[in-house]
This record gives sequence, structure tokens and C-alpha cells, in this order.
Amino acid sequence: MEPRNEYQRTASQSTVGYSPLPEPNRREAQQPHLPHQYQLPSSCCNRDMRNQPQSNALGAAALIFLSGGMNIAWSIGFDNLEDELVICLHVRVAWFIGAILGALLALLLGRLFSYKLLMQLCCLLVIIGGILVTATQLEVQAMLAARYLNGLANGLALPSTLAMAGELAVCYKRGTIASVTEQMSCTLGIFMQIVISVSWSTEYELSVDQFQGVLCAIYGGIAMCLATLFSIESPVLLLARDEQELAIDALIRLQYPRAVTTETNEQLTEHSSYLAHNNSLGVAQAWCQALPALLRLCLLRALYAMSTSMLVIFTLTVTSTSVYGISSGPYVLFGLLRLAGSCSGAFVQDTLGRKLTQLIGFMICSGTSIAVASRFTGVDFVRIPDLRMALWLLLIFQFFAGLGFAPSSVYLSEAFPLSVKRTCIAIIYVLELTVQMSVCIVDLSLHTATIYFFGLGVFLLLGFAFSHWYLPETKFLTLRQAQQKFREFS
Repeated sequence: MEPRNEYQRTASQSTVGYSPLPEPNRREAQQPHLPHQYQLPSSCCNRDMRNQPQSNALGAAALIFLSGGMNIAWSIGFDNLEDELVICLHVRVAWFIGAILGALLALLLGRLFSYKLLMQLCCLLVIIGGILVTATQLEVQAMLAARYLNGLANGLALPSTLAMAGELAVCYKRGTIASVTEQMSCTLGIFMQIVISVSWSTEYELSVDQFQGVLCAIYGGIAMCLATLFSIESPVLLLARDEQELAIDALIRLQYPRAVTTETNEQLTEHSSYLAHNNSLGVAQAWCQALPALLRLCLLRALYAMSTSMLVIFTLTVTSTSVYGISSGPYVLFGLLRLAGSCSGAFVQDTLGRKLTQLIGFMICSGTSIAVASRFTGVDFVRIPDLRMALWLLLIFQFFAGLGFAPSSVYLSEAFPLSVKRTCIAIIYVLELTVQMSVCIVDLSLHTATIYFFGLGVFLLLGFAFSHWYLPETKFLTLRQAQQKFREFS
């Protein structure tokens, strides 16, 4: 305790606005700090301002995921709809392959590089990929290289970023910060790509892909600045390396104004307890505790991949073209409703909680998915009213899918023991991408779509029951408490 007290005295004497840390009672320091012990700021605005540095620290990753969302949308069918270039399967799935390789490589580089250096590397890959697409036009090799590089950047960034989101954020802001950083940013990228692809004209000097490359290069450049200026190392990892003074400094930098407060002491104590709890677990014990959460979240993210896949976009295209012709309205509304659902879900994670939004989303998505499939039972001849109904059901499905899958990022950030957290996140992400690739190679027909939506509806219904019984509510819980909630199957 003595080195920390000396650091506190030095900080309070040398920095204006720093208030000294109160001397903790030894018995209190050994007891877990419950969520209600945090003294919340008086208003939402004050809470947001006070914890803004936590969001800023993940801003570079959010822009990387935004560029990834644009590439995902391109890969599942939202390329230039007027472009007659036949896109081969390899180009379609290149981004997914790159992201899988990046997620696996992140397990190694995440241990060798600091989070700041890792983000800077990812930003550089995004910039290079954007420049490659911008400098060429309809060159398959350049498109392949650009999508591999962007996928690699996203795969490298995701495991460490979601793990960091849980370790940087205070317990009463963790849900929103994690969901906004990953889910909302990716969905915003999908929406932007939809708008660009359906509104672009062949008369423009740049092609759709070149304009996407310009945007990705810009996002990468801004992300590089954010990573350089605002990235903060995890206080948990700093404590694990016995760098207590740096951990305290990181906690001070994660709040505004920068000051040593009672909450700083509570966070430091809780991080120490979280680290001590995880250090007591052997490798085998950590994996045994991680397995229940790993299985649950693998199912959750597989359903997430199925909710916005190439077959979904094919169904949207068929129904929209049959009912509204070449109008771009249904496509834009499709992306806008998905984005609205993700935004709604992200910003209520720390008020309504994780479980309620997920249950509402899954329940309605299950019904609308089965209803969409029922419109295509007569595959030989589908009436226009049935196609119109299927289209509007599909749009409703997207809003509630965005709402229902918003908690998945939060669960990934808090469910696993520290020693295997990044590995488990990478495994789940690889499974999600594999599902996306698998859908890309299936036969695109209304018959396949009928089977797909029936299956998706059934799985979402099972997911609803599974989530109700086996996924915990972790609102306002510390990382240690959330981890303990996930360690059993019941």
C-alpha cells in the first residue's frame, strides 16, 4: 500500500485539481465493492462528460469497425447495383478470410504490442487498403488486397477492443460503451455502404469502390490520430504487470476532469480484486469457467451473422424489385431501421439492461422471420401482395435484430476469465465470420430463402428461450461479478 500512498501524495501536491485519495480501511479493501457503492454523478450529462475519455480511448477502434461494416455490406451484396462486373466468390469472401486471419493473429500480437501500437497498426492497414482501392478501378487483384487488409485490421482490433471496453469503462457505462464501439459502428458502416451503393451514378468520376476506398482511407487517418492521442492501456493489465502507479495514472486519465477521487480508489480496489480472483484460476479451471459462456455466445453471434447475410440481402432485392422496381427507398430504409435498432439497443444497455432488449428483439425477430418464410411457400408463383408483405416484415425484422443483438458486444467484454478472454472472443468472432462465408456460397433462390428464414425463425425462438433461462443480466455489475454470473450453465 505504501507506494500507492506516496504516488497519491505526489499527485495531489504537484497537480492542480487533484484531490488526495482517502486512506482505505484494510478490512474494507478486502471486501468486494458492490455497484451501489459507486457515487454516480447527479445527471446523465455529468456522467457522460465525466466518462467521455473512456469512449475516446476506443474511438480509433470504432472507426476501424465502421470501415469494416462498409466492407461487410459490400461482401453480402451491397456493391454498385448498376455495375455489370461479375464479382467472383473469392472477392466476396476475401474480407471474411482476412478478418479470420486477423483474429487468430491478434492472439499473438495482442501479447507483444500495447493496445496503442496494435490500433496504430490496424489504422495503417485500413489506410493502405483504402488507397489501393482508390488508386485502381475494377482491378480484381487490388480489390482482393484491399479487402484482405481491411479484414485483417478488423480481426486484429476486435478481440483486444472488446476486452478493453470491459476493463476501461465504469460499470454503469460499460454496456453503452461496448455496444456503441462495436455494434453501432459496424451497423453505421453497413448503412453508409447501402446509401452509397444504391444512390451512386455511373456518371460520377469515381466508382463506388473508389469512393469507398477514399472513405476508408479517411477513417483510417482519423483513427490513427485518435489512437495516438487518446489510447489508454488497460488498468487491469498494468496491475497484472505490477505497474501500480501507471494503473492509477490510467484510471485518472479515464475520467474528466483528471483527478484522484473516491471512485478512483474504488475502481483500483475492484480491479485488484478482479485480478486476484483471476490469478487464482489455473489454465484448466479458467477454460472450465469460460466454456458455458463460450457456448452461449457462439450461438448468439452465429444468429447475429445470419440476421444480416447474403441470403437476407437477396430476399430484400427480390421483394423490393418486384414491388417497387428500381426504387432505392426500401434499401435505404432497410439500413436505417437496422441502424436505429442498434442505436436504440446500445443506449439503453445501462438503463433497461442487456436481457430485456435481447428478449424483445429475439421474440419479434423470430415471428417476423417465420412470417417472411411463409410468404414464399408457393415458390412457383408468389403474388405481389405476398412479396410486399415479405418486404415490410423483413424491414421490421431488421429493426428488432439491431435491438436484440446490441447486448452481444457487452457480453463478450465481460463474460470470460481474464487469462482466456481475448482467446474466447477471437474464437466466437471466427465462428461468426465462418457463418457469413458459408451463407455466401449457398444457392441464391426463393426456395433456399424459405428454408433459411424458417430455420432462422426457429433458432431465434430457441435463442429467446435460451436467453431467458441461461443468459444473465449484468447491468451495473463489476467485471468480477459479471464473470461469476457466466461461469455456470444455469
